[in-house]
Formats: sequence, structure tokens, C-alpha cells
Amino acid sequence: MNGGSIWMVLFLVASVMAGCGKEGNPEYGLDERGALRVKTDPARSRVWVLGLDNVRVYDTVKKRLIRQIELPSWSVARLVCMPDMALERSGSAFISSNAQSRLWRIDADSFEVKMHEISLHGREQWDIGFGALAFAADGALYALTSSVGSLWKIDVAKASASMIEPNNPPSKACAFTAQFLKDFERSRKPWTRPSPQQN
Repeated sequence: MNGGSIWMVLFLVASVMAGCGKEGNPEYGLDERGALRVKTDPARSRVWVLGLDNVRVYDTVKKRLIRQIELPSWSVARLVCMPDMALERSGSAFISSNAQSRLWRIDADSFEVKMHEISLHGREQWDIGFGALAFAADGALYALTSSVGSLWKIDVAKASASMIEPNNPPSKACAFTAQFLKDFERSRKPWTRPSPQQN
């Protein structure tokens, strides 16, 4: 990560935390070193921070670190896109590898970690790990690959992912665009092309 990228990450962490306390992150003892992604869970008064070495969970009411969690066999590759983290409705976190098609799930209650090897069905030879994760309104998990930015629908229970060819590109750099995420909320599949039978 270059100096400019580190400052952008630190600015993002400070921005997320600014609404939670008087001065933002210092009130929480939030450790910003190596922060890659920050996700808030207002329903459970938590902030999740994905770092280079672990995941940290903070309580925004008690203003303290709840848990620091190690991810087995996790590493960060120096690729175009960094790994990502997404929170499901239960409050559990999913973390991606940007080097392999692999996910880790951290349970919101027990903080137990489970690793999932994901089998890709589509353009496997061009894709490696996931650089962006997002849950659709129906609870389906989607990812953009860290190398070529292709879109995948992940079935964690079946440990597989299917490639989707979108009508409107879902990515901007290494993340889902705000419009694409709004479409998640409005419809289950707003981005897919009509099948030939529909034309």
C-alpha cells in the first residue's frame, strides 16, 4: 500500500467513526494501523475493522474493543484490489481473500471463524480472489474479483460461485458503485441482461 492509499484508509476510518463520538476514533481506542476495510453495524452498536493481521470488533456504546480475531491461512496479496468485508443480516462478517477464491465467516455471537473454499464456475482461468463483497436485499452474496473485476454470485452453503455478466457494470475501481448497491435494495437482479427468450 502506498502512502496515499494509507491516508485514504485512515480518512475513511475517521469518517466512519466521526458520528459515534466527540472526536471520532480516539474515544473508542480504535487502532487504525493497517486498516483495510471498516463496516458499521448500527443494530448491534458495533464497528468491524479488517486489518492486515486480524479483524477487530468495537462496541460503539461502551466505546471499547470487544474482540480481536485472527483469520487462519489469511494473507493479503499486493494486487490492484484489497480484500473486502461484508456484514450479513445476522451481524456476522464475511471476509474475502484477494488472492484466492476463499471466504471467512465470523459469527456475530460466538466470534467463531469458519473458512470457505469457493469453487468458481465460469471464467476461472482469469479470476483469483475477491476484491469487493456485498449482500443483496434477498440476502444473496455477490463479489467482484480482485484481478479483472468480474461479478460473481456466491452460494456459501454449496461452496461455489457463478459468474454473472451484467448489463450495467457494477464496479468502480475495487468496489461496488453506490448506484449498484441501491439497485441491490430495489430489486434482486437489476443488473442482469434479458435472456434471449425475452427479446
